[in-house]
Amino acid sequence: MKSSRRRPLLMCVVAVAAMATTPAHAYLDPGTGSAIVSTILGFFAAIAFTVRRYYYRIKAFFRSKTASDASDEG
Repeated sequence: MKSSRRRPLLMCVVAVAAMATTPAHAYLDPGTGSAIVSTILGFFAAIAFTVRRYYYRIKAFFRSKTASDASDEG
């Protein structure tokens, strides 16, 4: 089957699957939404902290390397 023939078939299957969903009858209160947002923000803050921490370690490593090379030459 060619790719051009698969695309409409795939779109039809996805459309039928989307229409066949059933309601979950679930309730998310504002506290749950707040907890989800806090978790996401904390995740990104942890990533930023980790990147910053390793950036400064790598920067210090190369800076000390060049400082010792400069003192050896003089």
